[in-house]
Amino acid sequence: MRVCLICLICLICTILAFASTTPTSAETVTIATYNVEHFQDSFDSPAMRAWATTQPNATELKEIVNEEKRQDDEDNWEIAQVISDNNFNPDILVLQECCRQKELEHFNKRWLRDMFETVIVLPSNTTRDQHLAIMLKKGFKLIERRDQYHLEPNTAHNERSARLFARGPAFCLIETPGGYRFWVGTTHQKSKADNSVEVAKWRNREAVRTHEIMKELEKAGPTDVILLGDMNDEIGFQEFEQEGGGDTIANMIGPPEDGLILATQPLADAGKISFGGYWIPRNRSLVDHIIITKSMADQVESVRVFNAPLARVASDHYPVFVKIRSDGVASDSTAQPTTPTTQRAAAAADDADDDADDDADDPDSPAQPD
Repeated sequence: MRVCLICLICLICTILAFASTTPTSAETVTIATYNVEHFQDSFDSPAMRAWATTQPNATELKEIVNEEKRQDDEDNWEIAQVISDNNFNPDILVLQECCRQKELEHFNKRWLRDMFETVIVLPSNTTRDQHLAIMLKKGFKLIERRDQYHLEPNTAHNERSARLFARGPAFCLIETPGGYRFWVGTTHQKSKADNSVEVAKWRNREAVRTHEIMKELEKAGPTDVILLGDMNDEIGFQEFEQEGGGDTIANMIGPPEDGLILATQPLADAGKISFGGYWIPRNRSLVDHIIITKSMADQVESVRVFNAPLARVASDHYPVFVKIRSDGVASDSTAQPTTPTTQRAAAAADDADDDADDDADDPDSPAQPD
């Protein structure tokens, strides 16, 4: 009897230990990246109003300040409508070109109606108020932050500082409501606005080190690591990359034996774009990407660009998002939206793409992803 009792106790302890480290139920989690062009500029009317009150012609400036406030409100409304759209509506959202902490908290409260419970602007090397951020819905917990990579020194000269990264990356260990834990990271690599061989080399140094960071996190555990962000690069060789260290996306993924997977490859194969550039068709491309470790390969349900009509005017970038299953259920990552609303929106976006290509006012204007 004593032996049976001991065995029963051991069995119960084993079950409880397994339950404490295993998600309580299968979940589908939507994770997204969104570069909101110059987001900080959508919060400048209070500073303008404060300045205007100190000017001798304050009365004349009042209408200018009011117009700036109306423009800020319109911009913020558009971004909020995109994020909260039922066909997008992410559980975890990472942002590039984000505003500061106070402004992001205000945006979440005023325009998103507290859609997210956790709102954090992450440290970076930005010199132009283009921050990185992460937002989590209620029930998602931020367990640990690895956000000091931006302090790493550069191994060669760059024009901005002695640090390697132009802005990020930063990673956060997230726990879902069901108990599933994984690393979520974001970055905003050096842009091609002033591209050259030296800039390409700098961007590739960022890519190589970001690959190493993902492998380090994978080794430390948990092994599920996902990176989303504005990589400022397309798949394959572009200008200056032959002399500048190779294809940046390939350098970030690394050799096949390292097991990192470009989850956005199906989007590239299908000719999708994430940088729209408003009415200017030049430089339209897929530069916002998602990279995962091999342990997440069978968890991907779908990967999509959210290019509904309002998303095309709210920012020069479109959101890119992935749906993953915490229980590792394999599915088709190239699956297209199936609801009638999403299908109509996708069709309208494709038509608008064609119209924009035909009717661009200035096709030679230097629209360039930041």
